[in-house]
Amino acid sequence: MLLKSVELHNFRGYRNFKLNFAPLTSLLGEGDSGKKTILRALDIFFNGPLAKRPLKLQDLNERALKDGDWEISITCFFEKLAIKKKYDLKNYLAETDYFCEDGNDFEEVTPQNRKHFRQLLAQLPMYVFFDRESKATSPLKFVVRSAIRDKQAEIKEVQDYIDERVGRNLSQILANYKDLGEEPAPQFVFEEQDLAEMIKRQARISESANPKPSQLILSFLLAQSENASIDNVIYAFEEEDLTEDEDAKLAQAVLKLVAKNKQVILIPNSPHLMGLLPLEGIKIIENVGGKRQILTDDQVFAAAQKLGISGSQRAGRSSCVLLVEGQEDVRFITKINQWLYEEGLVSDTFDHKGLFILPVGGCGSLLAWLNFDLFSKLNEPWFILIDSDKGTPEAGQSRHHLQQIKAKYPEAADHIHATYKREIENYLVFKDQGRILKFEPDEDVKQHMYDLMTSRKKRWIKDKTASKLMEKMSLKDLQDHYQSNGQDHRELVEFLLKIDQFIDQLPK
Repeated sequence: MLLKSVELHNFRGYRNFKLNFAPLTSLLGEGDSGKKTILRALDIFFNGPLAKRPLKLQDLNERALKDGDWEISITCFFEKLAIKKKYDLKNYLAETDYFCEDGNDFEEVTPQNRKHFRQLLAQLPMYVFFDRESKATSPLKFVVRSAIRDKQAEIKEVQDYIDERVGRNLSQILANYKDLGEEPAPQFVFEEQDLAEMIKRQARISESANPKPSQLILSFLLAQSENASIDNVIYAFEEEDLTEDEDAKLAQAVLKLVAKNKQVILIPNSPHLMGLLPLEGIKIIENVGGKRQILTDDQVFAAAQKLGISGSQRAGRSSCVLLVEGQEDVRFITKINQWLYEEGLVSDTFDHKGLFILPVGGCGSLLAWLNFDLFSKLNEPWFILIDSDKGTPEAGQSRHHLQQIKAKYPEAADHIHATYKREIENYLVFKDQGRILKFEPDEDVKQHMYDLMTSRKKRWIKDKTASKLMEKMSLKDLQDHYQSNGQDHRELVEFLLKIDQFIDQLPK
């Protein structure tokens, strides 16, 4: 169930505020703009007393306190449902819940409709929130919560069985006690226990050594993006203490999650990560005179420099966008373009001509771009260079996704190219002790090089194979030649020259 928007009333720095969400929402802003406040409000809404920071009296907006307005409310809107939680601070945060369906008026939750309200709550997504204060065990604790949710029916069955068993035996015990002539019969009072909550609180997970929470959370998100075993969930997190390569992995994981119908809300703290995220869903929050406001689309890029985002990192400040699979592809394209410049085949490099190379993940992520119509949000002409995955089970699916994109954007069909070979590594060579090792079109080059270097007792990182091989190469070494109509052609060189010529023809 997609979270459409949230309304905050009198919560911390927000007096009256509404924010709309996309499948992927990036919250940008200066330090005092209240980005994390929004994520914490959602944590309180979804997780209540189990939130990282449960609601407290100090959360009341200062201006509201001066005006005598003692009520905080958090309202979340979904497709056909909205739920409002009000907290009365005069009565020590007493909570009153309201709900409305299909756009009707809100109605208060009463004993008569409480069962229906609980059924609605059961449909809401789980909300997992990671920030710089999260512990390394946080991802696993969330997995415990999701496992309890998935087995909720079985847990309730066990609880009902225990209640029935206790009740039946208690009745028999009291009857026998009475038959023994003992008076008066004892009174037993049972406190209602939520078995799921008891399991959740008892599921203790400890950690050894001192792992970095940010890297563990990134590892968790990467695992989720590959497996996506948890349904109906919102991932909310603050990026912290990651390298540029880790930022690239995070961006790819996020796009994969969105492609698998997950919702993501994040706070990117590095300009590098900001530059890797698509434009759709970017929300810039400014604090103007103590009032928080969302910038309009035409104000977003005017604020980019203020936020520390350089012109070379923002697609919105470029003349053209090239979508590729990952960070290694960015280095690969940049290197070929540098070779072309050194050979005098282009007048300048892509960086100086304003081409923004954006890593978005594989064809699965591009399908999300198609479904959410992110291509039309770029506001610049765009190209795609993607791995064909030739010889792998994913090849057919990748080809189908590209056909879907071409069908929806026929005017850009000539701008979309899948490699003839498996992936970029298949176009490279390995220069070793005076000999050159070339690779087959569908060979797993990364695995081949890893096995080779491991046999030589040398360290080799699979994901850096392209970068390592390109170190000793030049343009003439690039294995992108093919024959057509008796003519020798160069697949990748010609595609990049096409982009270069296209940029040169753009209005200045």
